[in-house]
Amino acid sequence: MGWTLHQKNSEIAMLEEKLVDSEYKGEARQFLANVPVSPGAPNREVQQVTVTAYNPTPEQTDGDPLMAASMRKVRAGTVAVSRDLFDQGWVFGKKVRIEGLGIFEINDLMNPRHTKRVDVFMWDEKQAQAFGKKRVKVALLHI
Repeated sequence: MGWTLHQKNSEIAMLEEKLVDSEYKGEARQFLANVPVSPGAPNREVQQVTVTAYNPTPEQTDGDPLMAASMRKVRAGTVAVSRDLFDQGWVFGKKVRIEGLGIFEINDLMNPRHTKRVDVFMWDEKQAQAFGKKRVKVALLHI
């Protein structure tokens, strides 16, 4: 039993709509990533931090490398934050904008030894190592 022409056209229209929506979101993320962080924002919401990258290996995680501290699966587009930032309201589900990188969702916590730090999740270990360590402004967003 095959699809009718009407069903195929409906599916194509829906996919085209998703593509356009995705392109708009991508453009918005790129725009926001390049807008300088406002120096007049409250200190708690915009901070100069060290940004690094991590990936799901047992050496870099506690317990299950595929499960974040939020009890959600790890995924691209998320970050772990140091506990001092978490205690200031940078909690699971909130969004942050990392200057020059874009918008990410807080999904994980870092080891207690780290402070004023954000760790970007990446699947690829070589990509995470190549990312290195950066000192940039990160803003807590209310979106």
